[in-house]
Amino acid sequence: MFEAIHKSSERLLGILLVICFVVLVVDVVLGVFWRYVLSSPIGWTEELATFLMVWLVFLGSTYAYLLNSHLGIDLLDRQLDPEVKRLMNGFAHTLVLLFSIGVFVYGGVNLFIERWDSGQLMPTLGIRKAWFYLSVPVSGVLFIVFSLGKVLIYKEEEKES
Repeated sequence: MFEAIHKSSERLLGILLVICFVVLVVDVVLGVFWRYVLSSPIGWTEELATFLMVWLVFLGSTYAYLLNSHLGIDLLDRQLDPEVKRLMNGFAHTLVLLFSIGVFVYGGVNLFIERWDSGQLMPTLGIRKAWFYLSVPVSGVLFIVFSLGKVLIYKEEEKES
């Protein structure tokens, strides 16, 4: 069951990231072309690029976590006994879960609500700035789902051994 959820999440998130990245590249190329070739800059390209970059960073970090390709120091990890290694990974995934709940979801939702209530707009895009900050709780929820899956997989491995 976890394997199917993992593969579906990986595929869907990967497609979403590719779409965001392609739109970002097209946006930046258009901005540069209009500014330096046509000498008539388009105002919204820079703001859209910033918006997409923030979403790419937050969603990309969850994708890296899902694939276990995030930054880490594995010097100690390589030298540990497999049982200790499994315990350490379970502890690390539990810390990610708790951090995601507290910082990303709780803090991110509060940030989103504050920005929504302020009515602040992104000047050239004309949308609420809150959509910019929504990337924080969305990635937090994804981190929670993925870390829960990793903790539960750890628990199943523990029962098997």
